[in-house]
Amino acid sequence: MNHCLHDLFNTSSKRNRFSRGLPDAFDMVNKRLPSNPAVGILREQVIIGFFVSEFGIKNVNIPKHGTERGYDVILCGEELSIKTVTNDTSFKILWTVDTDYVIQEMNVYEPKHDLFLVNIFWGQSKESAFYIPLSAQNDICNFLGVNGYLSSATKTNNRGIEIRKKAVTHLKNHSDTISITINWNTSNSKHFEPWEEWETYWRNIK
Repeated sequence: MNHCLHDLFNTSSKRNRFSRGLPDAFDMVNKRLPSNPAVGILREQVIIGFFVSEFGIKNVNIPKHGTERGYDVILCGEELSIKTVTNDTSFKILWTVDTDYVIQEMNVYEPKHDLFLVNIFWGQSKESAFYIPLSAQNDICNFLGVNGYLSSATKTNNRGIEIRKKAVTHLKNHSDTISITINWNTSNSKHFEPWEEWETYWRNIK
């Protein structure tokens, strides 16, 4: 189990800081990229930014883009995959339009990384952030079998592999999984134009 995430989920001051800041941060991301699939990448950056601010850059190793598809960050020495989805639903673990590659991956799949899942419930207060360790994923994958755990649309408009909704429910309810409740009411966060971020950057260049 990742000791930094265990600390985050079990220390009230850290847990509250994360739950207070996340809705406005995600709201700002939505305003920057409305209805854009790339919004997920910015949400991931929001969470990694929190990790850096909370645990220090020495404990957060961000791999170069494209060098490793299975995880998004190494937090406190442990590989971690970050997923953010709106509402309580299934989610993708592999994006590809290569049907042969999907079939190959389905045949050899096994969980390899801890999982940090955030469900977004705008206007509601619900369990929303879940740390799902590798132990929980292995248990549920073995219990359901790969075909019960994963789904793919190899015969239609293939977009990769996702963890089934039923499997997600089992993962959240596993005894090793820990969670945080988040109030998804926002405080009308400011919308920053794309150039404003770079204006701040250049202002700090002496």
